[in-house]
Amino acid sequence: MKRFLAPVCCLFLVVLLSVLGSCERRPLEVHLEEKVSVRIVMKWDINFFELYGTKPNGMTVMLWGSKATAPIIKTTNSDYVIMKLEPDTYRMIIFNELAEDYLPYVSFYDANSYDSIAQRATRYNATRSGSTWPFMYTPEDPRIAVALDTFHITEEMVLQDVNMFVPYDEYKEKGYDSYKESEKVFEIPEIPYPMTVDLYVQVKFRNRHSVRMVNGSISGMADGFYLSQVIRTKESGTLEFNPENWHRTRFGDEDDNLGLITTRLASYGLPFGKELLEERQPEDNVLTLNIELYNDSVIKRSFNVGKHIHYITPEGKEARIRYRQDLQNLQLVIELPDTIDLPFIIPPGGAGFDAYVDDWEDGGTFDIGGF
Repeated sequence: MKRFLAPVCCLFLVVLLSVLGSCERRPLEVHLEEKVSVRIVMKWDINFFELYGTKPNGMTVMLWGSKATAPIIKTTNSDYVIMKLEPDTYRMIIFNELAEDYLPYVSFYDANSYDSIAQRATRYNATRSGSTWPFMYTPEDPRIAVALDTFHITEEMVLQDVNMFVPYDEYKEKGYDSYKESEKVFEIPEIPYPMTVDLYVQVKFRNRHSVRMVNGSISGMADGFYLSQVIRTKESGTLEFNPENWHRTRFGDEDDNLGLITTRLASYGLPFGKELLEERQPEDNVLTLNIELYNDSVIKRSFNVGKHIHYITPEGKEARIRYRQDLQNLQLVIELPDTIDLPFIIPPGGAGFDAYVDDWEDGGTFDIGGF
């Protein structure tokens, strides 16, 4: 009997092993992905649209992680972007448009470094009154706004998504794609702040009708800013005024023949360390005007105006990091003891500023702060 049972037991063991070997080995669960979906939502309407009157055509999202490989996303969708991120701490910079959209007028430097990435204006040479002057482009188009943030993706955030770990039977039956759309998405709202400021210049003339055209420039303006540090560069350059953008206003008694010309241009504001009035010297900023008259003569005037540039809003120590919207505008007021007196010249047709701007508008009486 024992001799019979031994072969039977051996046969049963062989059959059992073969059956077990043919069975499907399956895990208790399927580990799909250790990442979290994050939606970055941009609030361009809060600052950008109010200041510039339009939304951007796209944006660039740059991430720096401490251990994970962080993506750089360029998209024509300026409203939001969705990313899958591993658990880590991320530092993020977002700016409107794509970096290449700013070329050749503005360039980005040290773009691989969060701490030193900067945007700076390109220099160019232009001939004015027989001399060649180096100028820097204004960041007029596209205007730039930046959002900064630091956020954490934790292991707990990964585990909060119930679909990250699914039963094997469900995974086999439905497939991975059925779980993609149901993943939890963590939303991070971002408010971008404009990094360019408007510079306004006002100049008062006597014998306004003598003026045909005005070229001008101002030196000592910041040539860019560091995105992550939210400060302007210490380096400065000279900005050129567009002669076609001067606006003319007559005021006072007609017998005085007084006129006020104003213009606006985009700039990066004042260099780091020169934001406050007490930190500037008069010669830090030089305003140069080349005034072309109707007798084809040119009168050149230069003024040290470093002490006459004021932020419209009250100054304070927080001016060092001016990138909030209520600190966006610069205003330059030239507090000369007298107006710029010009010779009296009768222009053709009596208009003045012929092909470049319209006739002098009637603005009434103006308070121009120190003239």
